[in-house]
Amino acid sequence: MDIYIMGSDQRIVRCARVSFAIDDKVDVERDKKLIKYLFDNRHASPFEHVVIAYRASKGEWLNLIESLNNPTFQAYYSGGYLWLNLRNLINAIDSIGREIKEFIKEKLPAVWSAVSGEPTGNYSMDRAFLFQSLKTSSGWVGLVDKLELGTEMDYYTFVVECPLFVARQWFRHRFGSYNEVSRRYVSYEPSFYIPEYLRRQAKKNRQASEDEPIEEPFNSTLLGKIKKYTQELKALYTEMIERNVAKEIARGILPQFMLTRFYWTVPRISLDNFIRLRIHEGAQKEIREFAKAIIELVGYREADRIIRL
Repeated sequence: MDIYIMGSDQRIVRCARVSFAIDDKVDVERDKKLIKYLFDNRHASPFEHVVIAYRASKGEWLNLIESLNNPTFQAYYSGGYLWLNLRNLINAIDSIGREIKEFIKEKLPAVWSAVSGEPTGNYSMDRAFLFQSLKTSSGWVGLVDKLELGTEMDYYTFVVECPLFVARQWFRHRFGSYNEVSRRYVSYEPSFYIPEYLRRQAKKNRQASEDEPIEEPFNSTLLGKIKKYTQELKALYTEMIERNVAKEIARGILPQFMLTRFYWTVPRISLDNFIRLRIHEGAQKEIREFAKAIIELVGYREADRIIRL
């Protein structure tokens, strides 16, 4: 039976610990306990960054969906493969075959131990932290992993650092999974993107810009004020934390220029839709640069052309 996987036990841990900005840390025993904690307490989103595909017929796909009394269950069929993220596979664990269960036990031993209660003692790790990363004017994007079988549901995981206003545009693309740094948890000082110059408002598009600076001295003066107020807000944030103000409240004064970081796991059909929309000249320059960087990392197949809307 052809079975493929994108991810590992460690991938789940990395996507959980990005909330604390410590996704680069490895402590195998603590990692295994974290997976058990996430499962027991139904913290589901980190499991969505592991994807399994196996050879199946369309009838087997439909039978799997029909066998579950769970209206939230999602499984996809493309190119002769049934595609499941790990969250959905765990919800279907009683309906999948022995061979797939044995595959999960081998490839995700810590997950299997958490789900089945059967101790394995093992822990699988990612092949690399990043395979490749590219910088943009406002941040960077890195390819964490990919599973390509030549279908519209090929999967990719990226890690992205960008300004908040770019992330909020990005998260409008909802066919995918996200886990992001949370300032409820982290203590390090925030950092900010400051543009090289302030772009003009476009004359024909109320939501877009023209890639040229506004007149001097206003460009320099306003940039100076942005830098000044950003630093003042950072100092105020630090003072609030030092005065024991809750982080979840203190973060409210941080501006949209603040940098954030998140993991994004996405199928090719949704990835290509993101690229199509975000390389358009009407898209914001900063996110256009990210879309072009992603093309450089994994290409653009136009798989989204089969989507009517």
